[in-house]
Amino acid sequence: MRRRILTAIVGVVVLAAAVLTLPLGLVIASRQQADSVLELDRAAERTAAGLGPDVGQPGAEIDLASEEANLSVAVYDRAGKRLAGEGPMRADEIVERRGIATTDGTVGSERVLARPVTLDDRRIATIRVAEPKADTTARVRRDLLLLVAVDAVAVAVAVAVGAVLAARLARPLQAVRDDAVRLGNGDFAIASRSSGVAEIDDTSAALADTAARLEAVLQRERTFSANASHQLRTPVTSMRLAVESELATPRDAPEEVLAEVLADLDRLESTISTLLAVARDLPRTYEPLDPVAAARRLHERWAQRLGRTGRDLAVAGTGDGVVRVSTEVLDEILDVLIDNAGRHGSGTVRVEIDAAGSGMLSVAVADEGRSAVDSATIFQRRPPGRDRHGLGLALARSLAEAEGGRLFLSGTGPTTFRLVLPDRA
Repeated sequence: MRRRILTAIVGVVVLAAAVLTLPLGLVIASRQQADSVLELDRAAERTAAGLGPDVGQPGAEIDLASEEANLSVAVYDRAGKRLAGEGPMRADEIVERRGIATTDGTVGSERVLARPVTLDDRRIATIRVAEPKADTTARVRRDLLLLVAVDAVAVAVAVAVGAVLAARLARPLQAVRDDAVRLGNGDFAIASRSSGVAEIDDTSAALADTAARLEAVLQRERTFSANASHQLRTPVTSMRLAVESELATPRDAPEEVLAEVLADLDRLESTISTLLAVARDLPRTYEPLDPVAAARRLHERWAQRLGRTGRDLAVAGTGDGVVRVSTEVLDEILDVLIDNAGRHGSGTVRVEIDAAGSGMLSVAVADEGRSAVDSATIFQRRPPGRDRHGLGLALARSLAEAEGGRLFLSGTGPTTFRLVLPDRA
C-alpha cells in the first residue's frame, strides 16, 4: 500500500514536470535565439552610430567601437569588400542580400546579422555582426539544466512528501486491516481509531460498530445456549422419571405416561421458543392474564414434580385487574423460581399471583427455608465450571427485565422472591 501511494504521487509529479518542461524548453530555446538576434542588432546600432556619411567612399577612415569578446563586427562596401573589422574578406550571403532592411541568419557556425547603412534611402555600406552559435547553445543548455534541476528538486520534494503521506495513509489502513484480521479471529475488542482521514476514520468506526454488534449477537447466542441447556433439564428430567417409573411399574393405561411425556415435550418446545424470542428480541404476544387460571396451570405443572420429592405446592391467584403480559415468559420465570425453591429450599412452596388492578402483576414465590446468600449476589450468573444453581435465577431476572419488570429477593426468612411485571397494553 505504502509503495503504491508513493509511486502514484511521484508518478504524477514526474508526469507534470515532463508536460511542463518540454514546451518550456522550446520556449527557452526560442527566447535565447531571439535574445541573441537582439544583442546582434544592438551591436549593429552602436556601430552604425559611430560611422560617418563617407563610410562607403574610398579612403574613408572607419573607427569601430569595441564590442563584447564573443562578437565580431565588420563593415562592407556595396561591392561586398570588407572595409574594416573582423569578418570574412568577402561578404557572405547574409550581407549580400539586397534591400535596406536588417536581416539575420546562420552561416557555418555563426549567427550573422546584416544591417545596411543608408544615405538618402540608398545603401552605401553594410554592417555585419556575428556571434558563434555555440554561445547561444550554451545559454540554452544552461537554462535547460537549471529547469531540469528545478524538476529534480520538485521530484525529490514529491518523494519526501509522498513518503510522509504514504506513511500517514498506510498506518491507519494497516491498523484497520489488523483490526479486520483480529475480528476474523474472534477478537471483538476493537475500538474506533482517529487518523485525520475521514474515509479511513469512517471505515474504522464501521468496523468497530460491526465488532460490537457481532459480539452482542454472539453473546446473546451463548446466553441462549446456556439458558436453554439449564431450562431444558427440568422437563427432560421429568420425562426420564415418567419413563423410568413406567418401565418399573407399568400402568394399565399407557396413554397416561404418553400424555405426560407429550406435555413435557410441549414444555420443551415452549421453553426454546420463549428463550429464543427474548435472546433475539423477537415480537411476543401479550394477553390479559387471568390469575386464577395461571395459578391452576402452575399447580398442574409443578404439584406432581414437587410431590415426588416430598414437597407440597400451594398456589393462589387473586385480583380482577386487567394486566397484559407474555404468559410464556411468565411461565419460564415461575418455573425457575419454583425449581430453585424445590432444589435449595424446604417445606411447602407457596406462590401468590396478584393482579390487583394497579397496572402491575405481582407474584411472590416462597418456601419455608432460609436464604444463606444475600440479595446482591444471589442473581449473579456463575462462571462456567462453578455450581450452576445461580444460572436459573440470573436467567429469571434477565427475562423479567426484558419485559420491563423486576425480580428481587424480598425476604430471607423464609426465602421469598417477588416478581413485578408491568401491563404491556
